[in-house]
Amino acid sequence: MSRTVPSLRPQPSTATLFAGVMGAALFPATPALAAADTDAAAGRSDIVVIGRQQADANPDADPQAPYKIDRSSNGKFTEEVRDTPKSITIIPKEVIEDVGATTFREIARTTPGVTLGTGEGGNAFGDRIFIRGFEARNDIYIDGMRDPGVSSREVFAIEQIEIVKGPSSAFMGRGTTGGSVGLQSKRPQFGNDFTVAELTGGTDNLLRGTVDANFQLDETVGLRVNGLYHTADTPGRDRVDSERWGGAAALEWRLSDAFKVAADYYHFRLDGMSDYGHPFDPATQEPYAVNADNFYGAVGRDFLKNGADIGTVALEWEASEAISLRSQSRYGEVFNRYVVSVPRAPRTATADDAANGFAIGELVVDTGTPQRNATTRYFSNITSLTAEFSTAGIGHTLVAGGEYAHEKITNRRYAFPAFVENEGGQQIGTPSGFTRSLFDPDPVLGYSIPAQVDTNAAPSVTTVESVSLFLLDTVKLSPQWEILLGGRYDTFDIKATGASRGTAFAASSDVDFFNWQTSLLYKPVEAVSLYASFATSSNPSGEQLDSTSPTYGGILGVENLEPERNKSYEIGAKWEMAGGHLLLTAAAFRIDKTNAREQTTPGVYELVGKLRSEGFELGVNGNLTPRWALFGGYTYLDAKIRDSADAVLDGARFANVPRHNISLLTSYAVTDRFTLGGQAYYRSRIFGGTTGAVTASVPGYWKFDAVARYQLADNIQLRGNVLNIFDKRYYDAIYRSGTPFSYVAPGRSATLSIEVTF
Repeated sequence: MSRTVPSLRPQPSTATLFAGVMGAALFPATPALAAADTDAAAGRSDIVVIGRQQADANPDADPQAPYKIDRSSNGKFTEEVRDTPKSITIIPKEVIEDVGATTFREIARTTPGVTLGTGEGGNAFGDRIFIRGFEARNDIYIDGMRDPGVSSREVFAIEQIEIVKGPSSAFMGRGTTGGSVGLQSKRPQFGNDFTVAELTGGTDNLLRGTVDANFQLDETVGLRVNGLYHTADTPGRDRVDSERWGGAAALEWRLSDAFKVAADYYHFRLDGMSDYGHPFDPATQEPYAVNADNFYGAVGRDFLKNGADIGTVALEWEASEAISLRSQSRYGEVFNRYVVSVPRAPRTATADDAANGFAIGELVVDTGTPQRNATTRYFSNITSLTAEFSTAGIGHTLVAGGEYAHEKITNRRYAFPAFVENEGGQQIGTPSGFTRSLFDPDPVLGYSIPAQVDTNAAPSVTTVESVSLFLLDTVKLSPQWEILLGGRYDTFDIKATGASRGTAFAASSDVDFFNWQTSLLYKPVEAVSLYASFATSSNPSGEQLDSTSPTYGGILGVENLEPERNKSYEIGAKWEMAGGHLLLTAAAFRIDKTNAREQTTPGVYELVGKLRSEGFELGVNGNLTPRWALFGGYTYLDAKIRDSADAVLDGARFANVPRHNISLLTSYAVTDRFTLGGQAYYRSRIFGGTTGAVTASVPGYWKFDAVARYQLADNIQLRGNVLNIFDKRYYDAIYRSGTPFSYVAPGRSATLSIEVTF
């Protein structure tokens, strides 16, 4: 599998070039740009491809610059990325491989403008993310349809990941205040049979195997199959491991030139150890300075299991060259189950602890038993019509349609036996929590405590039914001017029943809301797009379906409130250079939430808060030269509470959100067969808290990774990755409570992969 191999002429340093091209994106109308545009129009690009093309190449990528994706896979975005008036970061599988990522969480960890969070509302281990400062854990989509399970997602069957930034309810529906994430599945390719098998081994007992096979069964039928097996310890963490396996199959049947049917099925399972990381030092308000591998869990009781089974069928009819109709339906089941030990604030051991082997005065950590046993079942359909036509010489690309979704989340508590047998066969009682030495924890129980569904406790059940209608129109006034107009009407009917701390509850809400977007785009030359955009979004009560508590986005106590409203203003520039193979982007933005939900008195919530997130971002992706590829960006985010019922929070920063994020992946083809690359990532300090930041924080950090590829033969490639080269200790996120803990990010690891193409 060869890479696009970017010239050997001398080049400026990466840092100098990155600053220069980012600045140039803001001042595109220059003679140099005009010359570059003329060269591109004349086809005078110096980008060449050395070696054969990659067998499993991304069909949406620039074939001569696989870090650069030219078009979104979401049919609601009808224009090329360069000409779409929104900030969109598209991460192709080539970037995913080069940064050594195997999960969505690992990709989010190194994407500017996206921040990881701890699990909230009883969901500790789903993919919780913030985009531009706002919650987005329920704003993740697979192939254009919302994926409501809030679980841990793998990338073995993913072609690319699309992060749309800024309020996007006109496109995607409820939520999407900071943006949305779209995962694009691998699809059958016609005229290109291949099988790509990859085996990876590495430090921390890592063993990973994947298979990606594409078959054209006949002239009208294509099949693509992906498989995964993965087992590994977590680098730098004692006793924390995971085993993952899965498969995906996608079929496309072209019944005629105008009509096709696509169907796919995705199956995934994860079985591992839950881990809440390190406790906090109340004196420093930072994580305690303990050994990085200290684990405060309970081996023999704690666990983490999640998985997904998702089936999708899509029908597509091209009535003419200008009109097409598409209808996609999906049924999915996603589960997330765990028991975990939470490392609470350290305390001094007492005489009562001495009976358990602790010295009086020793610092110890008590742990609790957070748990979850949730299953999400959902059915959804999206049907859309795309039409291209002209009125009075003005071109239109119209996308109109509707969506229906029914989602049901059932969460059952676990119960533990009162007595179990230890390894010596003695019967012992089972505590609800354990005490660990702060500096030398021993997490191994020496016996097993099985978790079973508590049949005496009623489950918590949340159901949502939603219906949506949308209309999007790209109006092409001239070759230089375009207007994007969009509107969407949504209904949101939610019901929740169950019991909380022994008290039964029942709550419901039925609201509707309308959101819209308008954008103006100007192209001074073909290679450049300048735009200004205004968009809205809505957050109905209960939007975060994995919780019922209003402090975590649930419905209890806020069912009578109207949705929160958000407005976004953005101006930006996009410039294709290097013969069209490198895209530079720049954008400045502001998001205002004028009626944030706040608890004004105990148990009473009102829409009285005002929030603002503003900043700017720069991006680069593609090939600067035939041998030099770049992918990265920088985000500055000033996110604050402008007004609050709690005067202490006025002017406070958002919790869990850094001011500065920068990431740059660069790779260089030293020879036709050998490519060397690396990634640098920086995140500034983040503070804990519920909404506004408190004093507890985790430090900012720099992290560096390296990658090398060698084409051993035409069909054999070796890839080596070293992640966290300097074994930097850093923390993904900080828990929001008054006695927080922090998720420890992985330490240094190294892997070697061999990829064989048949």
